[in-house]
Formats: sequence, C-alpha cells, structure tokens
Amino acid sequence: MDKAELRRAVIARRDAIGLNARAAKSAAICARLVELIDRLGATVPRTVAVYAAMGSEANAAAFAAAAAKRGWRVAHPCMLSAIDAAACGQRMCMRAVAADDAFAAPFIAHPARAFAATDIDSDRFPIVPAEALDMIVVPLVAFDQTGARLGYGGGCYDRYLPMLSPACQIIGIAFDEQRINHVPTDAHDLPLPNIISA
Repeated sequence: MDKAELRRAVIARRDAIGLNARAAKSAAICARLVELIDRLGATVPRTVAVYAAMGSEANAAAFAAAAAKRGWRVAHPCMLSAIDAAACGQRMCMRAVAADDAFAAPFIAHPARAFAATDIDSDRFPIVPAEALDMIVVPLVAFDQTGARLGYGGGCYDRYLPMLSPACQIIGIAFDEQRINHVPTDAHDLPLPNIISA
C-alpha cells in the first residue's frame, strides 16, 4: 500500500471512532501531556507549540489551555502564503496566542489555510522562533512502533522539526487506532522520539 492509500485507510479508521470515544481518548492524551509539562515546570519562561485539531484528529485544546494556565506561552502553527514560504524556506511558522485570544486567531480557526504575513497581526500573534520552543505537539495520520510518522503529505513538520533546539521535546499524539505495523518512509521522513496515544 502506498502512502496515499495508507493515509486514506487510516483516516477512515480514525473517522470511524465515535465522538464520545474520541473525546475521552483526547482527554487521556491531554492528561499525559499535562503530566509532562508539570515535570518540566515553569521556573523559566517556557513555550509549547500545539496544533489545532482538524476533523477526527486527537484534540489537544485542553492541553493548550492547561499549559497557558501554568504560565507556559502557547504557540500554534500558521501556514504561510507561497510568497512568504519562498522567502523563508518554510511552509509553516509558529505564532504565540494568548489564552483569551485564541478565538481571534484565524490560523487556529483555519489551520490548513495559508496566510500572508500581512494577513496576521504580528504584534498580537508574534512568530515564535523554532529554537525558542521547549515542546512541540505534532499531528499525525499513522505511526508505528519505531516512531515513524505518516503525516498528511505536505512535509511541513519534516522541514520544521530539524530547526528545533536539541532540548525541545517533540511529541506526536494520536489514537491507538492509528498505529500500524510499518510506516513507509523516505529519506526526508523524521521519526518522532515520543508518541502518546490512547
């Protein structure tokens, strides 16, 4: 099965999980993420990047709220317009969002849409340099026991993750139903050091 077929099959399996089961599984994943940040603490300013769930993805919104409540700065992915992406060599950046301002961040409401730099209020939602992240929560379609990750095919995280500090904790989250025997990988595909599933 090629990556595209595998993606369709696993997303269909994920879509078949009932809403209540998905909510319970997301809550369990968020609780484990909160345990991680509680261990790290907030003695120095810390920053975590968390994606906004689309469709049937594991939802980390409760974790983002808990991180903000504990004094962590929370950033979210913002897809870049073609012109901005060409200028910086990335298709995605992370923008800080205050807990009470998430409703106003268009890149949270529309996570797959590309935005020009001029579309976003950079004073309100400043770009967080990749090397400033202490933790990043990564979405995925499928994963295996080696930490290999099948994403959505755009390569955004494969290009972004190498820019992180070596100290940054990289954590993929998913439902157990997304685990497969083997994820086919290419040279540019990076395994995730940590995956939390429920």
